[in-house]
Amino acid sequence: MKKPLLILLLAIGCTFTSCKQDDSGDNGDLLGTWSLTAYIDDDGEVLANECQSMDILRFKDGNVLDYEYHSTDSASGDCIEGTHDSGSWSYLFNSKVQLDHGTEEKSNIMVAKYKVSGDVLTLTFDEGNGEYHKKYKKE
Repeated sequence: MKKPLLILLLAIGCTFTSCKQDDSGDNGDLLGTWSLTAYIDDDGEVLANECQSMDILRFKDGNVLDYEYHSTDSASGDCIEGTHDSGSWSYLFNSKVQLDHGTEEKSNIMVAKYKVSGDVLTLTFDEGNGEYHKKYKKE
């Protein structure tokens, strides 16, 4: 009688201790539309201007990533819509997300650490020459 009870208790104990929470993220964290608010690097934080604040990332179900990027014309000062396209995204480990801004012909994959605090998303990129951050606000 003691042996089956001991095996049962060990099995129950293993069930609770061996199941670690998945670190791959929760779709609710990133889903939605995010507008750029700031860029941060070693020189400090630069708030997005009116044109840059129209840059968006839209994380959708099915790992679809819609994105829009804008730039300011240096001669006229006008805001120019640049890239407006779709790619893909996926959760990785350790609070990282993979973003593919590429096309069917050529992928453009970037990996970023992400942190969501309320309605603020911070993406941290490291391309080998130092980290930089982009902050977004949920629309």
